[in-house]
Amino acid sequence: MVREAIFWRLIQDFPNVSYNQYHTFITGLADRRTGESFLTVLCEYQFQDPSAGDGIFMKTLCREIYDLCNKYDYQIKRGWEAEHVHGWEINREILEACKRNMSFSPHLVQGDYLNSELKKPVDVIIANPPYVRQEYLSSDYKQKLIEQFQPEFSGIKLSVRCDLYIYFLLKALKNLNKNGVFTFIIPNSWMDNLYGEILRKLFRDEFQLLSITDSGSRHFKQEVNTVIISGVLKKPAKNNQIIVNLDQKSKSISQESLQSLDLGWHGSLFRCPAWLLKQIRENKALETIGGVFSVCSGIITGNNRAFYHQEKIKNSLPAIRSPKETASIKFTRTNVQSWIGLNGGGFKVKKAPLLWTDLRGGRHVVVWNQDNLPFEHTFYGLHPKDGRNVETWAYILNSSWVWLMVELFGRRGLGGGAIRLVKNDLVKLPIPLFTNIKFPSNLSGFLERPIYNWRTELEQEDRNFVDQYIFKFLGMSTKQKECMILLRLLMEKRESKARSVHD
Repeated sequence: MVREAIFWRLIQDFPNVSYNQYHTFITGLADRRTGESFLTVLCEYQFQDPSAGDGIFMKTLCREIYDLCNKYDYQIKRGWEAEHVHGWEINREILEACKRNMSFSPHLVQGDYLNSELKKPVDVIIANPPYVRQEYLSSDYKQKLIEQFQPEFSGIKLSVRCDLYIYFLLKALKNLNKNGVFTFIIPNSWMDNLYGEILRKLFRDEFQLLSITDSGSRHFKQEVNTVIISGVLKKPAKNNQIIVNLDQKSKSISQESLQSLDLGWHGSLFRCPAWLLKQIRENKALETIGGVFSVCSGIITGNNRAFYHQEKIKNSLPAIRSPKETASIKFTRTNVQSWIGLNGGGFKVKKAPLLWTDLRGGRHVVVWNQDNLPFEHTFYGLHPKDGRNVETWAYILNSSWVWLMVELFGRRGLGGGAIRLVKNDLVKLPIPLFTNIKFPSNLSGFLERPIYNWRTELEQEDRNFVDQYIFKFLGMSTKQKECMILLRLLMEKRESKARSVHD
């Protein structure tokens, strides 16, 4: 992160320098004149770490600068870091431990960075800010943060639901000078969730994003999936190319593409290949779930133990309580394992012909609720807006195409390797638009047989027949094999992550 931040800041002053040339410099192999030229500028920069912790970024930065000066025999001012490297830490004990373990002498401040008055703008801010969910912040503190930052960022709407790290990023943007660069490691949830739209809007319209790296790691005791982002304090240029890094592979996307992304950014940037993303945007045979279905949530009783029963009782209805009760796609009264009692319940009974599993693991099932039974909030209910073709939609929604879309754009940071699409994501999911797809009657067994865990399910002959119809309808028969390989790869990664969590 430190080397990346230095690179992006130097690029603002030396726009014609390539990463290979920078690497040559950083490893001490550049000619002395080039080294001195870079160091003359670099040693004038002001650096900040707004959440110092054990001081790892500051120690790494100071060591990097002093090592470079030695490599190029460049004379640096004694005690350089006291004037050029500044760190904040709100916890006094952590700050004292940081000082004891530091072999350099940066300027350290005990206090809340978010409420600190800074004397002058800085060139580089490197941070791993605290990941504190809004539920753990006092209402007074949250309101104070909103009142402090909202006037500075009128183009976005701050909410009491914002995670604390968002305010650290806003403060950093406020403290940077012209062409100042930030490099942050933060949870990747902002790329997909509703409240992350604040940051997505900033990077689309206000501040130029330079790179996004899937860090492939988790931080703190919670299971927090993270990304490293770097950006610069300038309006996004139309020709801006953003470097996206995953599994030691890099690609670039245009600012224009970033602005047009409607599906989850993490899935779009890291999981979905460019050719498939283009298909999703341009294929006229695709529609969104929200364009075809009305989507509703299920029953919330407030006390399932009191209202759900394993046997029928007086004034109760047969219901679908959990995806675990659904072995196959087709579900009827004969499959019922739960009855919901209506006495004393202030909840509204919800029914829908198709049920989307909210949280899923190793199999993909969208339930055909043939007898229109009440369903619990472990599902979303899908009502075709035209009220027709429910059976055909049961085939389409259970196809490997839709399964692939879930794996590409679903949220994964849930623990245990689970994946989900909340309603805001679900309505945007691309599905084949039913016009004249007709599945032969001999495929009806697909709807009635058990749906297996992914490794077994993807080998089923009837599934392959269903998929062939879908991909042919989409005009993507030649890409079917490639899509299935991608689906298997995504399932393997998710399964592997689930195993590592349990281990």
